[in-house]
Amino acid sequence: MSVQPLLAAAVAPTATTATGTPPSPAATLTGQTLPSGWKLVQQLSTLPNGSGSNFCVGYVAERDGRKAFVKAIDFVKALNAMDPIAELAQLTSLATFEREAMELCEAQNLTRLIRLLSFEYVNLDPTRNPLNQVYCLIMEIGAGDLRKQLSHVGVFSCSAVFGILADVALGMSQLHRHGVAHQDIKPSNVISMTDLSVTKDALFKVGDLGRVVRKDRTGPYDGMPWPGDGHYAPPERWYGLVPTQWTDARESSDAYMLGSLVFFLLTGTPLQPLLSNRLTPVMMPGAWSGGYTEPLILVLRSLQLNIISDVLVPSVPQSLTDPLVAVVKDLIDPDPVKRGDRRARAQVGNPVGLDRFVPRFRQLANQAGIIERTRSMP
Repeated sequence: MSVQPLLAAAVAPTATTATGTPPSPAATLTGQTLPSGWKLVQQLSTLPNGSGSNFCVGYVAERDGRKAFVKAIDFVKALNAMDPIAELAQLTSLATFEREAMELCEAQNLTRLIRLLSFEYVNLDPTRNPLNQVYCLIMEIGAGDLRKQLSHVGVFSCSAVFGILADVALGMSQLHRHGVAHQDIKPSNVISMTDLSVTKDALFKVGDLGRVVRKDRTGPYDGMPWPGDGHYAPPERWYGLVPTQWTDARESSDAYMLGSLVFFLLTGTPLQPLLSNRLTPVMMPGAWSGGYTEPLILVLRSLQLNIISDVLVPSVPQSLTDPLVAVVKDLIDPDPVKRGDRRARAQVGNPVGLDRFVPRFRQLANQAGIIERTRSMP
């Protein structure tokens, strides 16, 4: 499996398609004002989270001095497909599922998830041709994802890193509490609500619920071996193992991605490529024939411990090493059945317990802050 860091999303106007054909209705909204009063002032060449479908066009919108992100979806490409009914059914299912997941977050006041502000339809065709109808999801935009903020700030302090991780752990635990697994946690889906190059008041939220899986209802990604970006999948998915229990298949994989985010924030590289680069050819996914069993798990665990020692430990002050290593080992255990907070795992229902990682990261942030302030003293 090839595991490579993703490029940050670029922002640029898009006037025509690559083939020179007229753009779809969703791509012609720059400068237009939606019925709700949001004016679409800038089209994005890719969605801010970097994982939108081919049917979506992203915009920055403004209203009353506020900004928002608008995901615009039309139906032209679906209706021109070889099987338009099937394609249209899939498109409407994806759009509705994402909107309903965001509505759940709003109804339950999940504070560390990007908010859905509204949704509506717009049709700029004077003849009201239904093919030109565009469906718009309007949501918070923030000041940019982790990669954009890093490009502005240069590097995050340890205290800032652990504060970010606490926010992400809280957002994911809020989803888990309501039977929702994100399945696509990565740097481009962690959104800063403030510009860290301007202010130190950091607040991060988890964005892009387009790939979530829900425990209480059937969704469009339930049957996929891995719903999210394959670059950030946990190792059991590399070898084709999809655990049968919800906690082990869904909550556990979210935990691994949170652990990978620790590596990205402290070293600049997610865990997955660090691990895959240390696999011998015979143990690479596609070559290994022994199944995702204890011998392979033991090797992966040993490699990850070496990566922690070689790469992660040198990136933090020595006094933070032990608590950080304890947190990371719990989050990235290669055995999805054992991954997570050990005390939570011992409870009825066997939850991963990401809520228990929030105070652990907060404590690390406080300890790192004390060290940083001490070092800055004359």
